[in-house]
Amino acid sequence: MIIDCAIYRHGIRETTPHEPDAIGEALASLDDPLDFIWIGLFEPDQDELARIAEPLSLHPLAVEDALEAHQRPKVERYSDHLFMSIRTITYDDDQIETGEINLFLGQHFLLTVRHGPGHDLREVRRRAEANVKELEHGAIAALYSVVDSIVDEYEDVTLELENDVQEVEASVFSHERTSDSSRIYLLKRETLEFRRAVTPLREPIHRFAVGAMPEETQPYFRDIADHLARVAESIDATDKLLDNALSAHLAQLSIQQNDDMRKLAAGAALFGIPTAIAGIYGMNFEHMPELSWTFGYPLCIVLIAALCFYTYTRFKKSGWL
Repeated sequence: MIIDCAIYRHGIRETTPHEPDAIGEALASLDDPLDFIWIGLFEPDQDELARIAEPLSLHPLAVEDALEAHQRPKVERYSDHLFMSIRTITYDDDQIETGEINLFLGQHFLLTVRHGPGHDLREVRRRAEANVKELEHGAIAALYSVVDSIVDEYEDVTLELENDVQEVEASVFSHERTSDSSRIYLLKRETLEFRRAVTPLREPIHRFAVGAMPEETQPYFRDIADHLARVAESIDATDKLLDNALSAHLAQLSIQQNDDMRKLAAGAALFGIPTAIAGIYGMNFEHMPELSWTFGYPLCIVLIAALCFYTYTRFKKSGWL
């Protein structure tokens, strides 16, 4: 249940017992205002989270939200702590998978509750611990490390999405016949899912950057806000490019269908010439020109070939064949 749990005094880690009953004692031992305990959970059940929420005095509504995955990204402030829900994004094979990380921030603690695959916070914690000067700012620094790592992952996803859109564009405008509409629809759906994770997060991060957090930490959250703005702009651009690619694909299909119809019409004309001549001489009248003539049959064949060749060259020259 508890993936990791440690006390940080002046930014330096002190490992503590990974037991819910030890959390109250660990909190009581924190003397400096910037010392804190960082607890990481993965998909706890109700009883497990309740045992940890009690010594931290977490609000029951926030605890309820942390238990249920697929929350809308949001930030809520309670009397002595802050609750934040944020989506994690992984992208593979034209599909976006979302997870969720719920965070509780108090003066002396940061609790992370992770749901779903992707974005292992153990690596985030190791990188944060390597920068002692940042962790000296307290639990807010740990919160920044988590949020910043998630937003950086958003930027990686935008690059992969842009590469896939470029592949679609190249396929749409290639000379080969392709069926790109299904992939374009899939990418648009995944882009919409991505937007749902990013857009609600911009407003609370902006509040962190302009006054909701201590002044010394605001530049860090301004950096996250800038990254989120770039991601949101990239999502909008990707969505517009997909709309244009779909319109171009439909136009290409219409052009290809017109080409097919012209080729069919030209082919029908070529078959119509010998069919018309054969129909006339197949009426079996007794008195018909050239019917008993020795060179009548060869002349008829030559005439059919000449007319078909002439018609073929005309169609070829006009681009119908």
